[in-house]
Amino acid sequence: MGPNGSGKTTLFRLIAGEERPDRGEILIRRGVQIGYLSQEPMPARGESLLAEVQSGMKGLLILEDKMRLLAEEISEEKEQQALEALAKAYGQLEERYARQGGYALEAQAKAILLGLGFREADVNRSTEELSGGWLMRLALAKILLATPDLLLLDEPTNHLDLESLIWLENFLSEYMGAIVVVSHDRDFLNRVVTKILAIEEKKINSYPGNYDFYMQAREKKKALLIAALDNQRKKIKQTEKFIERFRYKATKARQVQSRMKMMEKLDRVQMADSPKTIRFNFPQPARSGKVIVELRSVHKAYGPVQVYSGVDLTLLREDKVALVGPNGAGKSTLLKLLAGILKPDGGRIGWGHKVTSAYFAQHQLELLDPAKTVWEEIFFLARDESLSFLRGLLGAFLFSGDEVEKKVSVLSGGEKSRLVLAKMLMRPANFLLLDEPSNHLDIAARDVLERALRNFQGALCFITHDRHLINAVANKVIEVKAGCLSVYPGNYDDYLYKKKMETENAKPSADDNSEFKEHSSRRTREHKRLEAEARNLFYRETLELRQKIQGVEQNLDQATEEMEKVAIRLSDLEIYRQGENIPGLLKAHAEAKKRVDTLTTEWETLAQQLEKLEQPRLSFLDAVER
Repeated sequence: MGPNGSGKTTLFRLIAGEERPDRGEILIRRGVQIGYLSQEPMPARGESLLAEVQSGMKGLLILEDKMRLLAEEISEEKEQQALEALAKAYGQLEERYARQGGYALEAQAKAILLGLGFREADVNRSTEELSGGWLMRLALAKILLATPDLLLLDEPTNHLDLESLIWLENFLSEYMGAIVVVSHDRDFLNRVVTKILAIEEKKINSYPGNYDFYMQAREKKKALLIAALDNQRKKIKQTEKFIERFRYKATKARQVQSRMKMMEKLDRVQMADSPKTIRFNFPQPARSGKVIVELRSVHKAYGPVQVYSGVDLTLLREDKVALVGPNGAGKSTLLKLLAGILKPDGGRIGWGHKVTSAYFAQHQLELLDPAKTVWEEIFFLARDESLSFLRGLLGAFLFSGDEVEKKVSVLSGGEKSRLVLAKMLMRPANFLLLDEPSNHLDIAARDVLERALRNFQGALCFITHDRHLINAVANKVIEVKAGCLSVYPGNYDDYLYKKKMETENAKPSADDNSEFKEHSSRRTREHKRLEAEARNLFYRETLELRQKIQGVEQNLDQATEEMEKVAIRLSDLEIYRQGENIPGLLKAHAEAKKRVDTLTTEWETLAQQLEKLEQPRLSFLDAVER
């Protein structure tokens, strides 16, 4: 923990060996592997995503090369004794390869890529096709697959959506190694960490527990420090009074001298300076009409990819809406449609009376001119604002003194975010659209942003993976999924509760209307009949497919068993003494492995087909239940 600029990234670079300390030493146990995720995206090398992620497993890749070379030597060797030695070495390598998970490497790499939001169809794409945010996800996947002894993760959540973030939390919670993470996401810290290292006054102070425990401990520490400072001030005041009263009395000279020396040696209690933080409120805009915007039968596609097909949505003046949903579902597309950045392919978007909008997106950080200074970025937007207003605005965002002359090119991610937010304040609007506004902001800055959004008197629609921000600000959550919009009143916790009720088919809360209560509390005979018909129809339509899957599973079990049997024989020295056909065994092992891979791919394809067929049935049953 620590505010922007306190040295968190520098500490990581020191541990990772990318920088050297000016004094002192860093001791790392021999053989320890360190995985470091920096905030800078990895360069694209033109490899496929799958190959790039697996390239971090250097040990396994070296074993694979050695096994391949040994297999070639064994196939060409004629002398029995040399053959036995080669085969024994191959068996040992194969055992190590299997023990280290070599045969499961590709499946694990795919699972991590999917968990971080990539699609199955993405794994063979070239890394050169990825944007900076997706390159960061790829770098994270590569480090997680390598399972180093120590993970150093610098803001790993910045480029994740909520679903990927929750997957990462679960992954790290079960990780069998040490993790040091820099993050300004309080919910993430509460779920993952067991200790806080706080950089305070250029020192590192350790606090046991998660973020909430750290905040409690820090408040207690501050209260104790204030009490100690108050007591010391009282004692100093009493001592100074004694010295002043008896300074010129000969009978008290020794006591006065004693107290004066004591004052000189006194270790004075010091209160740490409070860190600077941004302080602002969005200007209260001109009042708009009750309806902010209406979407009617809106269609939007990118080429052959249909994102929305006939969606309807109405946002009102008092709405503070958080958009949630899986990666690629269309959250940013919806925000851009609402902001007017994108035009719909069909349908209508109608704006309310006197609605003005302001749009903040992560790509706007890249639209800042690297050659300009902070002052120039603000000054060129000015119309009739005074210089004192412009300087006050920048000062509110921690750009004061010489800092206003800093070039955009040298600003950190947090400083760029603050500058873009400051530019938004130049033009007050009554409808704010924000795409990940809290990225790169430290917790103190997020608190100020949270208060400003909560106090804002206009409408708000935003995307964020910061659950704390959603809970604090949103009064409505819209789930974007498969081209559909589902509206849930309340904040993120309310949304999760209602989703859980839907999943468990539980009774709705007392706030829901009586008709909904009646339908969810009991099923009618008609409901049961329709459900039975749907199940029977699904069973008949998928019978052949399920039989194919069952057959592939049986063949896969047999092929796996055959591969393991050959591997065991290859690791047994006795078979070489008996003069068995070693090249033949190696060939049998390779063929069995190839068959396992082929059957695994076939099973995955069939399983996906069955899942696609099942979705309409589940949607039908859900509609029947409602």
